Amino acid sequence: MARIDSEERQAVYLFNQRYVENAKKPKMKKIFDRAKLERSVRNIFEPSKDERKSERRRLYDRVRKAFS
Repeated sequence: MARIDSEERQAVYLFNQRYVENAKKPKMKKIFDRAKLERSVRNIFEPSKDERKSERRRLYDRVRKAFS
């Protein structure tokens, strides 16, 4: 697995190097998008908005039933 990971890192590095060398105006965001990576990590550890909405909806329905 470590070998596969290192080969993948090397492939990404070479691809990015090729992009920078050949692009007229290379953009750092195309190479490394910190905000996108942070969003993906945050989405892994936080429940999605849909789950939070459905949880809030279930709670609202329970409260409504209790007071109806």
